[in-house]
Amino acid sequence: MTNKPVVSRAIAWSYRCVVSLIAVLIFFFAYASFFTPMKALGIPASIVLAVVEVIMLLILNSLYQTRYVLTDDELLIKTTKLIGGNKGIPLKAIKSIEETLIPFGIKLFGASFHGGYYQIPGLGRAFLAITNFKDGLLIKTRQGNYIITPKDPLDFKEAIETMIRQKQVTSIARLEGKQAM
Repeated sequence: MTNKPVVSRAIAWSYRCVVSLIAVLIFFFAYASFFTPMKALGIPASIVLAVVEVIMLLILNSLYQTRYVLTDDELLIKTTKLIGGNKGIPLKAIKSIEETLIPFGIKLFGASFHGGYYQIPGLGRAFLAITNFKDGLLIKTRQGNYIITPKDPLDFKEAIETMIRQKQVTSIARLEGKQAM
């Protein structure tokens, strides 16, 4: 089961604004390097801004690449390397799943504000892969905490919990079958 989250207009708009601003700055410095006496400043500044522009476009694209995939054995959080890369959470490692508001945290690792590792007051370190600021899911595991924003958090939570219950029933049935032999 693949869940493609909804991308918040606010997040996408903010990235588009930054990308547009950088494009204007690139044009300004390129113009300055060819048509004004600022040649020494214009070319290096244009190159640096062009690199920043590419990074920002990659981050904007990463918003639309985020997916949450539920398999028989694990929950995969699929993000680009700029966000922190793919994360696999074994279903048997999940301790709890709860609906949560997207918390404020201090960025630890990653190149964007919509994903990466954060230090969250009252929770500790968590990996976030969010595409909106609406309610999300807090997944607590033995390996750490994760916050995601699936399209329909309650349905996705139920799907994960159903898969975990099915795994537990299958494991119990196997144990009982071995004990009967």
